[in-house]
Amino acid sequence: MCGIAGFLNNPTADSVSTLGDMLTLIAHRGPDAAGGFVDNTAAIGSVRLSIVDIEGGSQPAVNETRDVAVVFNGEIFNYLELRSRLVEQGVHFKTRSEVELILQLYLLQDKAVFESLEGQFAIAIWDARIDRLLLARDRVGIRPLFWSQVNGTFAFASEIKSFLALPGFEHRLDKKALLQTLKFWTVVGNRSAFEGVQQIPPGHFLSVENNGAQLSRYWDNLSPFMAEPLKLNSDEEYVDLFRETLIDSIDRQCMSEVEVGSYLSGGLDSTVIATGLGKILGHKGLRTYSVEFEDAEYDESEAQRQVVEKNSFQHTSVRIQDGDIASVFPSVVYHAETPIFRSAPAPLFHLSSKVHDDGIKVVQTGEGADEILLGYDLFREVAIRRFWSRQPDSNWRGHLMRRLYAYLPQYRNPRYFNLILDFYRSTLQDSSPHYAMAVRWNNADAFSLYLHPDMQNLANTYDPVADLDSWLPKRYEDGDDIMRAQIIEMQTLLANYLLSSQGDRMSMAHSVEGRYPYLDEKFMALSGRLPRSLKLRGLKDKFILREAFSDVVPETIRRRPKIAYQAPDISGFVTDGKFPDYVEDLMSPSRINSVGIFDIEQVQRLMQKAKNYNLSRVGYRDNMAFIIVLSTMLLDDLYVRGNARSDMIINNKLHLNVIRG
Repeated sequence: MCGIAGFLNNPTADSVSTLGDMLTLIAHRGPDAAGGFVDNTAAIGSVRLSIVDIEGGSQPAVNETRDVAVVFNGEIFNYLELRSRLVEQGVHFKTRSEVELILQLYLLQDKAVFESLEGQFAIAIWDARIDRLLLARDRVGIRPLFWSQVNGTFAFASEIKSFLALPGFEHRLDKKALLQTLKFWTVVGNRSAFEGVQQIPPGHFLSVENNGAQLSRYWDNLSPFMAEPLKLNSDEEYVDLFRETLIDSIDRQCMSEVEVGSYLSGGLDSTVIATGLGKILGHKGLRTYSVEFEDAEYDESEAQRQVVEKNSFQHTSVRIQDGDIASVFPSVVYHAETPIFRSAPAPLFHLSSKVHDDGIKVVQTGEGADEILLGYDLFREVAIRRFWSRQPDSNWRGHLMRRLYAYLPQYRNPRYFNLILDFYRSTLQDSSPHYAMAVRWNNADAFSLYLHPDMQNLANTYDPVADLDSWLPKRYEDGDDIMRAQIIEMQTLLANYLLSSQGDRMSMAHSVEGRYPYLDEKFMALSGRLPRSLKLRGLKDKFILREAFSDVVPETIRRRPKIAYQAPDISGFVTDGKFPDYVEDLMSPSRINSVGIFDIEQVQRLMQKAKNYNLSRVGYRDNMAFIIVLSTMLLDDLYVRGNARSDMIINNKLHLNVIRG
């Protein structure tokens, strides 16, 4: 695992010094070593977190004539298979490193190299023979990669903060990105939170040559779901194959020369990963990590305890108490580099810090299961809405929503529930290809009241949904409602929030690499071919996962419904009716006015509501609005105004081992 950065077309700069500065700003991604390649046109480099081929895996990898160089962030899980194939073709390897494998594959396959790779990666390949830079990102977007052009210089990096090292670069918030976040809870496509900075979308590569940049898709996330259905004779045969494939995915994602741990939330997904990993590594040797909350509303420690005791894991919990979220939130936003809508990344920031302190560099975790195996309420909700739409006047069909959301108090209150039914009924005949998302997106429109009039004018002329449409796979409308919902969830919330703001950014802030067996290519391929009824059976989500691991998952966990991981939002910032000083400053009328994005009166009304009312009366929209506004104001403070706290900036410049081309 690493961080990568580099630039082209900057012959007047001190290339080694500038490259070193760029890498210094992301040294948290790879504190073990730093290396670079520099010639008359390009400078590319990496900071390395040594996990595989610790002795021989230095970067960059270069060919014999030093005119092709590769840097790489991630892991290639079909590495052994690809390496054996190349050896059979007569390729000679000097190391056991994945970065050398990528180099040799590129020399044989050119741009087709990315289609061969299974794993989680961001890759940069400089080919001086044809003056071309290739940048690529893995299929589902586990590892980040950004690019920008500054005063004629093309630059790329794993994190946007690297661009601070480029002379003349200025951060400016992208207002359309904020409108996307209000609508989808994240940015979409190639957009980032900052103007002039683009991300490489998942499953894409960028070719930079002849003073131009061309983006190409090499994989789309419809592929697993549009494959020919698998036909076996019984549920038992499906379950056996499913279990074997998931255990194999956990096993191959153990690839490491350092200890591998596991996150354990107390839910089904992470429990299956931890027990599978424990069986491979030996239960008593597996180190597991959890977040506990002092606030019982969010705490799942009892479920975690059941799993730990059943398997004798070596377990560590980080307990989140009053003030713990507020204390790290500026650092969370600094590393996330985007507006966020929940405080949930903050406890994971604390957790990865503890994992790092314990000397663990790699953890497996359960993200992706809900998207692949239909675990979200969203999928069951759309099934109910379609069923209800066939008889919209039916009362009992609408009341299925109460079964789905029985854990929410508003669904148990008859007066509020009738209002909810009226709202749902208004969406039943929606003919949009985004039928599944209608309720969520309609709810999001309510956040416009927090926007400055100028932002509201922009919202009236900019359509985030049309922007999203331009990035969806061509066959998107060939799928049904649930399949289309899966695609949107993978392309938006999974890639740009769960795997990024809540995933890579929080773990790599502390030099910890997350791995995701549910997003393994082979497991996704099998899951996409399974009959829908094995994933969603009636209103029972992830049916096959519950059945396949019934012998190892405690019965209370196997049978309980999906519970989303959450953390205190506004309540994580208010103590005795007071906010921390930095919150008061950033949300003050003068600061809100100076940024010009949010409405002063609405923000002040939200602040007073949080201070003066019992926090149990602060609703879902209030919490989300508060976190979005605060995180946006922090981005402005940290990046646009350049007020990043000194403890966030690495002042000691890296020692860079440089190969000259």
